[in-house]
Amino acid sequence: MNDYGQIFDTDIFPSFLRSCSPNLDHKRLLDQCYQLQKNFLGVENSNTGGYHSPTFTIKNKSSFEEFEELSKLMEITQIFIKDTLQSREITSEVDDISFWLNINKTHNYNVMHSHGRADLIGTYYLCVPENSGNFVVTRNDGSQYCNLYASRQDLLELTIHPKEGRLYLLPGHLWHYVEANQSDQDRISISFNVYLN
Repeated sequence: MNDYGQIFDTDIFPSFLRSCSPNLDHKRLLDQCYQLQKNFLGVENSNTGGYHSPTFTIKNKSSFEEFEELSKLMEITQIFIKDTLQSREITSEVDDISFWLNINKTHNYNVMHSHGRADLIGTYYLCVPENSGNFVVTRNDGSQYCNLYASRQDLLELTIHPKEGRLYLLPGHLWHYVEANQSDQDRISISFNVYLN
């Protein structure tokens, strides 16, 4: 028997990471991504070097509907998001999804950032050469400012070793970055923001 009586123990304020492997024509999607890069000038955002396409939205499908495999990815993504919301008993529905293409060459990376008011964020990894960098998610609840978890790095950040052909989905408030691509091949991903109503 202890001196502090009955214990009640529970985790609070959990986040989540969910992933799937969409059934897509990998080569066709890759060709469409390089074609998209040719058709649209890149923009600077969280990327340091590399190509970041303009942002597209599913509400304006005409701007990307010629890229059929990319359109298919977004359709599968919508179904996966709906399933994720249902499995977590979240009753909100998707209002819009915006997405963009990232092509990171050798030594390109994405700085620590968040996606503003996005409710969910995600990334589909199309090409992940060996040593092309990890996707790192960090806590942003103030836990970095105390010593409570100083000896447990796994409680402060999650390192995801991206797998080619996998789509990752997580809450939009989480800060994250992508390590530098140390390979001599392109790391290619399609990232998205999900807005709920």
